[in-house]
Amino acid sequence: MVIIGAAGRMGKEIIKGLRQYEDIKIVGAVDVNDIGKDIGDLTAGKQMGIAVSPDLAELLDKLQERPVVVDFTHKEAVKKNIPVALEKRAYAVVGTTGLSHDDLDRFDKLARENKTGIIVAPNFSFGAVLMMKVAREISRYLNQAEIIEYHNEKKLDSPSGTAIATARGMKANIISDGCTDGVKDNGARGADYDGIRIHSVRLKSLVAHQEVFFAGCGEMLTIRHDSFSRESFIPGIALAVRKVHSWEGLKTGLETIME
Repeated sequence: MVIIGAAGRMGKEIIKGLRQYEDIKIVGAVDVNDIGKDIGDLTAGKQMGIAVSPDLAELLDKLQERPVVVDFTHKEAVKKNIPVALEKRAYAVVGTTGLSHDDLDRFDKLARENKTGIIVAPNFSFGAVLMMKVAREISRYLNQAEIIEYHNEKKLDSPSGTAIATARGMKANIISDGCTDGVKDNGARGADYDGIRIHSVRLKSLVAHQEVFFAGCGEMLTIRHDSFSRESFIPGIALAVRKVHSWEGLKTGLETIME
């Protein structure tokens, strides 16, 4: 496995988390910072004999195997890094949000052309994926809903990819219950995803949190998921790293491989 953005907060958490799995081997790391530093030093662990490289293509050319490239950086970096990885016939696990349909179509085409696999998911927390699944089911019966998502102030996109994925799944299931009064919303009402309002909060100390409020006839139901640390994403990333060898082309969403 090769980690892109190894010197970043998420990169360090991935190194720290995945090095605990005996069946997952880290063979390379890429970052524009801390070049030449052993990745063990990045996480205050023992040295692993793997130095941070500034060049993904050069690193992949040196490896004797087809690794899984893990990228949780930002969308502009992903749009540069992942085509390089796929053209080198590496597998890819991507946890960056904000990618367009055109970006995903390009990744799918490159993966198929090079007979490799890639998964892109807005959230690698099992709890978050289960929250989205429950939200889809609830929306069959309670037809009005709003989402509030909370992330760290340094998160670049809003709404979050998780909130958009949640709304998309809910919208497909919503059936009118005859209780909507048709009043038009005005004022500070957040983003509108096809009739579902999404409100984004960005504050330091937050990691990743989401509430979904459902209203029916004379009743309300609320579900919430909290990731209190980036450690919550590690089991899902490990699952994706293990399974991405199993298909060619693109899969989107961790739920597609949780069966």
